[in-house]
Amino acid sequence: MNTIRIHRCFGDHMVVQRDFPVRFSGTARPGATVSGTFRGVSVSATASATGDWELEFPAGEAGGPFDFVATSDGEKAELDDILCGEVWICSGQSNMEYPVIQSGPFWGLPEGHEVARHGDPGIRLLQIPRRVAPEGEIPEIPEQAKWKVADSPDAILEFSAVGWFFGQSLRRELGVPVGLVNASWGGTKIEPWISRKAFEKSGRKKELEDIDKALTMAPEKILEQDAAYNAQLGAVRDWLREKFLRTDPATTAEALANWAAPELPAGEIAKWRRGSRYEFTDLACPGVCWFRREFTIPENWAGRELVLHMTNVNDCDETFVDGEKIGETTISTPGWWSVPRNYAFTVKATAGGRHVLAVRVQNHFGSGTFNGETTIAAKDADKADEPLSIADGEWLERLEFKADHKKIGIRPPVDIPAAIYRDSAQLPATLFNGMVAGVRHMSARGAIWYQGCSNRNDPGSYAKLQDILVDCWREEFRNPGMPFIVTQLAPYWEHRPQMRMPEDWWRGLTPGESLNCQSFVYIREAQARMLDRPGCGVACTIDVGDHSDIHPRWKKPVGERLAHEALRLAYGRKDALPGPRAAKAELLPDGAVRVTLRDAGGGLEIRSAKTGEAASAIGPHLFALHGDDGKCAWAEAELEAGGTIVVRSGEIAKPVRVEYAWSDYPPEADIRRATDSLPLFPFSIEVAPRP
Repeated sequence: MNTIRIHRCFGDHMVVQRDFPVRFSGTARPGATVSGTFRGVSVSATASATGDWELEFPAGEAGGPFDFVATSDGEKAELDDILCGEVWICSGQSNMEYPVIQSGPFWGLPEGHEVARHGDPGIRLLQIPRRVAPEGEIPEIPEQAKWKVADSPDAILEFSAVGWFFGQSLRRELGVPVGLVNASWGGTKIEPWISRKAFEKSGRKKELEDIDKALTMAPEKILEQDAAYNAQLGAVRDWLREKFLRTDPATTAEALANWAAPELPAGEIAKWRRGSRYEFTDLACPGVCWFRREFTIPENWAGRELVLHMTNVNDCDETFVDGEKIGETTISTPGWWSVPRNYAFTVKATAGGRHVLAVRVQNHFGSGTFNGETTIAAKDADKADEPLSIADGEWLERLEFKADHKKIGIRPPVDIPAAIYRDSAQLPATLFNGMVAGVRHMSARGAIWYQGCSNRNDPGSYAKLQDILVDCWREEFRNPGMPFIVTQLAPYWEHRPQMRMPEDWWRGLTPGESLNCQSFVYIREAQARMLDRPGCGVACTIDVGDHSDIHPRWKKPVGERLAHEALRLAYGRKDALPGPRAAKAELLPDGAVRVTLRDAGGGLEIRSAKTGEAASAIGPHLFALHGDDGKCAWAEAELEAGGTIVVRSGEIAKPVRVEYAWSDYPPEADIRRATDSLPLFPFSIEVAPRP
């Protein structure tokens, strides 16, 4: 076994950052000399007392492919097909995680298969699997994470749609290879993505107390919290046993007896639906659904211990190979709805190496999933034993039952305090430890960030947390001026994609009623402040939201706007301006208000980003005026030449504040800069009195 190893974030088919010193690192025998060659240059270093080594090569221009070879103690480690270009980190929560290819009716691009057809071998992708690490930083990314050449749908389908469109835009504009690293996790707050060291430097006592509480909680307190949690789990178990799983006892009994069998009678096969997993929809509602897939393994795998790895199963599962159960994940498993599955099994030799995988997926609440990476690998694998991917190809799907909540009720709630349960993805620093620390060995040009929904209940802290995150990542990636580009939250009201609200539901709202309890407007306000920080940018998405789905499907304009900010910040494009923003508001003699904008360019227009259609008038629920008497009313607005806006309302005699799109879901927010169609940022500013 080689003693010299290269950190796993460096891999075959990767991209290294051009114009930066190129660093490769890994481990070897402590004190050993490590030599490496890259682009015709050879350098050496001595491994530290802990075995860590790093080799630094001169910065170079874009190009490739290149090889990297490292040697130590007569042993060798090597990488091939390396390109030199632009490297960006993509991170955040569900709207960054949202994949290219649709894996359910409300998760993934409806046009994803068409998007994925247009691959590009000059784009390389690295997907970091979900992983929590409460104990401390893990210097390696998970073993299953591999760089992929984005020249086929198989390589692209699971990757972030926002990240993909961002990378395509950069590739088109710059003409150089682009490497994208996606480390995102739906529903997570900002705190888990910040290192403990950064919290210590910033003096954030609460987050440090949360970490320490999770790691050092007194045994009696753990028992107390465990008792409360277990009582909740007990209520869920009772509901599952007595109601949910008794929805259709006869079909359930038949399914457990027969549906995992290696062979199905011809009459039974006809009852299963064939297709890609990304086309199946039976998990969109609570219930139980089965999935079957034939697979073949190399002859020499028979009798060896194999591992089935599945990245995305929601909520629980029972999994079978050739009719024998190889594993299950129940609600007793912490994070059962998102934890990756790793089930060990062995199989006997069969004709042609044919075997059958069957997965029974229980979806207890909301929309369930069975997608993502699905691989089989030999546990004792060497380089000749490549993992077998079975995510794609033909699957069979069969519904066991759909749950009727009118009859059985909603699943009892389960509350897992992040400060107490160490495996929670919300614990401060835990996702930095598990998903970012192993990537920071690389050089990267910058980062794009789409997060904020899960911090909406504490918008007052968000601006400071953003600053801490930026400082943290700039230090960890050894890039003091690292561009950091934030995606401003898209419009949203209530997540109910299966029972959508009427399209004109908002028409009767007053300005005050248009502020939901979600507090999205204040998170957006905090995000917009990043434009005032050197090296930071913001992509406005106020025109591409969905009132009934927190995951709007218009990801292409988001990725393209992030790329626009990257061109402005990282590549010196003088024609790339930030989106237009309000600079000041002044009272006019007739009681109207004139708003002067920054970066209005050649002026504004009214045009829908979703349809491309132009409009002649501004919608009636976009502008509001506040009077000195405390009253507030919707207002009319008119665009003026040169990029100013005049706002007036007959209901407000003496305006003191003017607002635009200052709603959780502002309808038809289609005011944009005419030269590049970037939308006007939402604003709420005081009106300067007349002198």
